[in-house]
Amino acid sequence: MSTSTPEQKKSRTPRHVSTSRGRQLTPSEHRVQVAAAKLRVALDERLGRSTPDETKALSQEDL
Repeated sequence: MSTSTPEQKKSRTPRHVSTSRGRQLTPSEHRVQVAAAKLRVALDERLGRSTPDETKALSQEDL
């Protein structure tokens, strides 16, 4: 059970929302997204799932 109030719950950004739309990413934010893409590709390979082409391309970038 959560101890946060309903107002606090409404102010949180959902985890699945991308921050790259609508503004330029900082270099550190971009590195985080590249690292996350690398992890996603590795996980999808282990689980036998397909990975979106956009994620594959991002994972090929250098950190």
